[in-house]
Amino acid sequence: MDTIVSSTTTNPPTTTESTINSIITTTDSNSTTTTDKTTTTTTTTTTTAINNDSNSDIKTIETTTTTINEENSKITIKTKWNGKEYKVLISKSSTVFDLKRQLETMTNVLSKRQKILGLSKGKQPTDDMIIESLSIQDNHSIIMMGTPESNIIADIAKNGGDVDEVFNDFEFDYIPDSDEISHIEKNKDQLLAMIERSNDISLINDPRPNKKLLVLDLDHTILDFKDQDVENMKRPHLEEFLVESYQNYDIGIWSQTSWKWIEIKLTELGLLTNPRFKICFVMDQTLMFKVTTYRTINGKERTKIKHNVKALEVIWKHQHLGKFFSMKNTLHVDDLSKNFAMNPKNGVHVPPFKIKDAKKYGDNVLFHLTKYLKSISNEEDITLIDHKEWIRKIL
Repeated sequence: MDTIVSSTTTNPPTTTESTINSIITTTDSNSTTTTDKTTTTTTTTTTTAINNDSNSDIKTIETTTTTINEENSKITIKTKWNGKEYKVLISKSSTVFDLKRQLETMTNVLSKRQKILGLSKGKQPTDDMIIESLSIQDNHSIIMMGTPESNIIADIAKNGGDVDEVFNDFEFDYIPDSDEISHIEKNKDQLLAMIERSNDISLINDPRPNKKLLVLDLDHTILDFKDQDVENMKRPHLEEFLVESYQNYDIGIWSQTSWKWIEIKLTELGLLTNPRFKICFVMDQTLMFKVTTYRTINGKERTKIKHNVKALEVIWKHQHLGKFFSMKNTLHVDDLSKNFAMNPKNGVHVPPFKIKDAKKYGDNVLFHLTKYLKSISNEEDITLIDHKEWIRKIL
C-alpha cells in the first residue's frame, strides 16, 4: 500500500511578553481508515488563538493525508499474441519495459524480441516511457509480435542451422496456362482442407471498406533475405511503393517461409510499425499446399511436377477477410508465377530481386509497379485485365 502525506507546517510568529497575554491552542482530529488497498485518511484541524491587548487573531491549520486508491493507480492491458489474449495488470507508474518483462513471463518471448503494436499512436514508445504518459485507458488492447527463444532455436536446428535455407523458395518457375488450371481444379480436397485452417491467418489490422487487396510475397519480390543488412535487403523504392499502394489497397503478406522468420524480418525492417501504411495480415508456408501440374519443355515434352501454391481462396473464404475481398478486387504480386496456379488471373509477376544484380544493373521494378497498381485501382474487376504485360502498359 502506497501512502503519500502532504502537510502544512506553520512556525509560530515571533512574540514578546509585552504584546501577548496568552496563546491558546485546541486540536480536533478526525481519522478514517479504509482497508482493501486504500490508504488511511486523517484530517487534523488546529486552531490557534493569539490574544493581544488590542485585538485577537485566530488561525486554522489543516494537515491532511492524501488519499490514494491503489486500484486506480493500475490498469489492465489486454495483449493478443499467438491467437490468445493475456491480461496484464500494471501500475501506471511502470515503464514500457516493465510491461515487456511481464509479457516475457507469460509468453516466454524475450523482451528484446517483442514488438508491441497499438500501445500509442504514431511513433513507437521507447522502453523507458511511463505507461501513464501514453494516455491509454483501462482494458486497452494491444498486439504483441514475437517468437519464444526455444522455438527459434528449434527452427534453426530443423533447417540444419542454415538460415538462408529457411528463406530459399527460389526454385524453378513456369507460367500456368488454362489447361493446367482445369487440372489443378481437381485439388479441391486440399483446398477445402486449407480453407478450414484459414483462421490461422495472423490478422494485424482490420481491413478498410472499399479498398482492394494487394498480396505481396517477400523473398525476391520486395526483399532479398540473403543480405543480413536491414537496409540492403530492401528492394529499391520499397517504402514509396508501400505508402502509395496503401492509398488504394490493403496490404497482406504471404511468404513461402516460416512464420517465425517472417515475423523477425518484418519487425527488423519496421514494416509493421511504419505510420504511413499498415499491414493487414501475414500468412506463411503452412497455408500453402502442393498441387500436380505439367510443365511443357521445348514445346512438346510434358513433365509432371509437384509444387506449392498460394490459393487466394484461403483469404476469400476467411470469416472476416472474406467480407471485404474476393476474386474481383485481389492482386497477388510474386516473383514465382507458379504460385498463381490456382488464381492466374489475379497474379502480377515481377522479376526476382537479387541484391548483387540490383547493384550492378539497378532496379526500378517497384517504381513502375506503383504506377501500374494506381492505374488499375478503380477497375471493378481486375481479373478482366491481362497482367502478363503489365510493365509495358506504363512505360
